[in-house]
Amino acid sequence: MSDALERVLDHLAIRELTARYNRAFDDVDSEAWADTFTPDGVMEYGGAPIAGRDALIKMSQATGYGFVHITTDPIIEVDGDRATQRCTVIIANRSQARDRVGIGMTGRYEDELVRTPDGWRFKRRTAILDVDLGG
Repeated sequence: MSDALERVLDHLAIRELTARYNRAFDDVDSEAWADTFTPDGVMEYGGAPIAGRDALIKMSQATGYGFVHITTDPIIEVDGDRATQRCTVIIANRSQARDRVGIGMTGRYEDELVRTPDGWRFKRRTAILDVDLGG
């Protein structure tokens, strides 16, 4: 396989991983969301790192329903079995009745990813939000 093709496939796989992260979190599919991370993966936002599969599942379940994550403008750099991604995030809030939606916050994700036997996974995902979460 050519280097250019491998690069394109890696970029597509990382973008799909990001989409699966968004969908699983928004649907409160906590196990599928945790599956987007390595077993020792870390999610950090508001200065509070959450590390490891069990803690990630617990965080997802506690956050609950009501979000719609939209990620755009990814800048992905792959170096062998490691990669970084920086992308913009827009988080919308939707009501349980689905009768209103509003922009809740914006920011950026700074990601460290690793290639695993199951594909690309987040090793560390840091959300740098444009709001102060008091953390």
